[in-house]
Amino acid sequence: YTIALDVANTYPYEDICIVYVGQENSRNILLVWGYGWRGTYAGSVFMGTPQNWQVYSTCHMLMLRWRDFNGDGLVQVNEISVETVK
Repeated sequence: YTIALDVANTYPYEDICIVYVGQENSRNILLVWGYGWRGTYAGSVFMGTPQNWQVYSTCHMLMLRWRDFNGDGLVQVNEISVETVK
């Protein structure tokens, strides 16, 4: 699977993030990795929303996209979407 970002034309008003949830030796692991800080922050905001844990409880990996719809340069939860596999 891939997630793409047009750095030349949309960054920094669009960013991407990969979120991984897993276990290693009975320890829970949450990895949030964005292209830039806004992508990482968007992943943290998304995973910090309890409803998202319920909706995506069966997923071990999510690919997220943040788009700055209101142009303020800040991440809001309504600007974050989950990328789907096509």
